[in-house]
Amino acid sequence: MVGAGHTSLRSLICEGWCAVLVSGLALALFAPGCSVGDTRDQRADQKSDGKPSTETSAGAGQTEESATTQPTGPRARQPKPRALVWVGLEDAEEVALVDLARGKVIARREAQGGPHNVTVASDGTAAATLYGSDRIVLVRPRGRAHFVELGGTPHDVKAAGSLFVVANEAGRRLDFIRDGEHVASVRLGAEPHDLAIAPGGNRAWVTLNGTDELAIVDLRARQVVRSLATGFRPHDILFAPDGRLWVTDWDGPVHIFDRRGRVQGSVELGQESHHLAFTPNGRQAWITDHAAGRVFVVDARSLEVIAALPVRGGPHHVAITPDGTRAAVADHESGMVVVYNVKRRSRVGIIEVGAGPHGVWAVPTAPSR
Repeated sequence: MVGAGHTSLRSLICEGWCAVLVSGLALALFAPGCSVGDTRDQRADQKSDGKPSTETSAGAGQTEESATTQPTGPRARQPKPRALVWVGLEDAEEVALVDLARGKVIARREAQGGPHNVTVASDGTAAATLYGSDRIVLVRPRGRAHFVELGGTPHDVKAAGSLFVVANEAGRRLDFIRDGEHVASVRLGAEPHDLAIAPGGNRAWVTLNGTDELAIVDLRARQVVRSLATGFRPHDILFAPDGRLWVTDWDGPVHIFDRRGRVQGSVELGQESHHLAFTPNGRQAWITDHAAGRVFVVDARSLEVIAALPVRGGPHHVAITPDGTRAAVADHESGMVVVYNVKRRSRVGIIEVGAGPHGVWAVPTAPSR
């Protein structure tokens, strides 16, 4: 009887402790701040019900894949910064700020004169050349459109710190704009088409219409320091994160130069390579081919084409978000921006932006608006 009593007491104690442990485990699993399972792959794009902050009405978008919806429940994460791009709408005569994650236009600014190429400075100021006029337009964060008259025909624009450099075709020169004012010009031997700012921000490399040459301009001395013959028909131009220069060819390929201007390789693409962008890590180059209706993805190390993505309309410029997750392609004929998942190289969204999207450039950071 004594032994049996001891056994019964031990059983009761054990059962009591087990109940406490089970209850504690349940509380630990389901208490606020905890969750069961991995929800990292459950994020999905969603449209916001809030009203956009715009001067005119904003367009709507259609998305095909989820990307930014945060998991619900106790461990819901904070939303990531929005992936924003500015787009020049030639036929609509507007510049539009597009949120790729939400799949919609969130701001518009009127820009008479056919916004063509677009860039965005590090402070969030967007600039677009008005190719149907003699002006460019600047849009500062939270600001209205500011127009700068240059004369000639502005075609391309890039930012070098606080300086905007404009390729003025009809003027056969580069124009410099600082603090919203035209401050200087550099004469060129032919019409400039596109330009790129070299690492360090002190020089601009420029493609010249009707020639095989690149002009190299010292932005501080404000003079041409070198002309480089290429042997092909240069179109667009951009420095990769590793410092090499990539130049598209009107006849199809893209060519790669070192910092001294020596050709390191070429990649055969489609019919007429247009514009390009790099992933932030420099491993991929995304290049549009308007005539072929493709976006080519090139391994920047091996120089091999790893994807050829079809675009139904006419792809012009391409931009990649600062986090490297999304690529945005301006489809000029359809009035859309086509959004791709960079890692999977698959289309994830189509956003209606307005008539004639041409230039597109990612906002380096999402400035407060």
